[in-house]
Amino acid sequence: MCDLIVWNDSFSVNFGPIDEQHKGLVVMTNELLMACGEGGSTTDHAFMKAVRGAVEYARTHFYTEEKYMKEVNYPDLPAHKKEHENFIAQVLNSIKSFEAGGTEPLALACFLKNWILNHIAVSDMKYAPYLSGIGAGAEKKGAQGGADLFAFE
Repeated sequence: MCDLIVWNDSFSVNFGPIDEQHKGLVVMTNELLMACGEGGSTTDHAFMKAVRGAVEYARTHFYTEEKYMKEVNYPDLPAHKKEHENFIAQVLNSIKSFEAGGTEPLALACFLKNWILNHIAVSDMKYAPYLSGIGAGAEKKGAQGGADLFAFE
């Protein structure tokens, strides 16, 4: 069993809209981790809720991050987008595998935890200094919309 994630300042990029979305992924991951201990249909229901949350997270959050990275001319945007694409591929594979009876909910929960601990705390920290130039006005815009990265129903 993976331990729950406790949000701390090491995850913060010091930019409100992105930090709030990161906190949302922490909550979603912790909910799945807790449900994994319950077993049975409760875990299956929590798993599908987490998958749907991951899909929504990806759609909105990646759009937001990439929009701001483009705005500040972040030089590693192509590599960062590739990490996002890899996350999407993993989520899609988890959906297919679960539907075929092959993915355990705990595997997705541990993947999401690994994403937070590695991608957010390492990769996202690389663009954090660039965001300081955007200013407070950008934080009020938030992140509405975004292209559909993949369909999920």
